[in-house]
Amino acid sequence: MEQNTTAPAAPARRTSTPAAVALWASAFILAALTIVQAGRLPLNAAFAGAANQGNQGVSVVTCETGLGPDNKPYEALWVLDSRGEMLFIYYIENANAGEKSLLLRQVVPVPDLFRQARGGN
Repeated sequence: MEQNTTAPAAPARRTSTPAAVALWASAFILAALTIVQAGRLPLNAAFAGAANQGNQGVSVVTCETGLGPDNKPYEALWVLDSRGEMLFIYYIENANAGEKSLLLRQVVPVPDLFRQARGGN
């Protein structure tokens, strides 16, 4: 009986070439720059003037419309009926002139809003 006395071959060593080192260094630099830039992004916070949620499935939010004088802009009242899945938008036409009547401006089914947001018709 003959025995095999040859030793197993040692695994080949990987050598780093200057090109590979440069690629790895640039990858780390790009990752660091991406993290730094992400930390500088402004927060796009949404603010509502006043919000309230009732226990009957109705939520109410007031928000500025972008109309009217800068010191006292006009506001709209958004009413979300979660049971009926409807959004009602109310507005006072001449709020700063003393007008007190609240006008219904738009009624939108919430599923339609989501369908439009996804690009559907």
